Amino acid sequence: MATNNITPLEATHPVELIKDELNARGMSKKELAARMDIQQSNLSRLLKGNMPISLDVARKLEQALDIPADYWMSLQLQYDKDCDAIMQREESEREAITIESTLRNIFNLSDLYGKLSIRSSLFVQNKLDILKSIFRVEPIQIPTLIPNGAFKKSEKLTTDEKNLNTWLLLAYVSADDNAPNISYEEGNAEKAASRISSEMNNGTLTQSKIKTILSDLGISYSVVKKIERVPVDAFSFWRNEYPSIVTTNRYNDMSRLVFNVLHELGHISMHLRKGKYIGFLTSDNNHEQNMELENEANKFAANALIPPSVWKDISRSAMPQGFASIVPHLRKMAKEKSLSEDVVIWRYKHDTGCYNLKGAKASPIR
Repeated sequence: MATNNITPLEATHPVELIKDELNARGMSKKELAARMDIQQSNLSRLLKGNMPISLDVARKLEQALDIPADYWMSLQLQYDKDCDAIMQREESEREAITIESTLRNIFNLSDLYGKLSIRSSLFVQNKLDILKSIFRVEPIQIPTLIPNGAFKKSEKLTTDEKNLNTWLLLAYVSADDNAPNISYEEGNAEKAASRISSEMNNGTLTQSKIKTILSDLGISYSVVKKIERVPVDAFSFWRNEYPSIVTTNRYNDMSRLVFNVLHELGHISMHLRKGKYIGFLTSDNNHEQNMELENEANKFAANALIPPSVWKDISRSAMPQGFASIVPHLRKMAKEKSLSEDVVIWRYKHDTGCYNLKGAKASPIR
């Protein structure tokens, strides 16, 4: 039976309790039929659940078992309510399965449910209700929430579109959960880049400090862990009244993380505008435009970490060096210029494409 508006998996017919009474009392069906003053064939039909408990039958049960007729009538009423509720749930579940099927064509729902701690054992309608409470829109409208924005994406690795959409949706939730402390003002992206670069070159930067700096300047920052076949490093977009940056920590490399964050600050500074989104996901149709904007963001990040004139000196002095001695030389130059060794080495790797320099071990994210 159902209580407190909870719909059971199956409705319990009152005859099940009649059977329990017979077993408990050691009473035969023949004796019960005699006590109720009905034919045994009619009792057999009743016990098969083929007929409801009428008021007349309830009174006969009261006479035979000394259990009030009201009790049997209330059991029948509850059974009828449970049957209606189960039928409505089944109809709702059929509709929910149709909606979930649509969402499954767009998202990796197994990953999405798992990362949102939605149990797979729940009814589909219950899952969709939870999604509705999280995203505050009808589940069928959730695909419209996938934010557009500025991507840094590997061009060498395969991207699973469903997994990418799933990651983007999680980024949307994460931006909501990590709203900044103040409103964003023009010029704050440049201020954030300067502070982050200074902390990095001083050796005092942590990921927690990155979040604090950005939040204090009206920019949301969060980390959404990588999903299989989603080679995205960082992502920037407008959420509500503030710009948001989401990173994946796809590589446990502090210098790479800082460069990614500064890259996205470049997009916020130069390309993203409130209510107007620009996509940077590279494809055959927009590759040329994407590369121009990506190069601008790269330049913003590189110049924030190391002023152009300083890097010109470092790169010029590095040219005559043999490949085996380049890392010690870069470390020496970093010390002379009061820069982070990691930053200088990372900049050299980024500019030359030589990411496997001997003796250049990446510092993990702190």
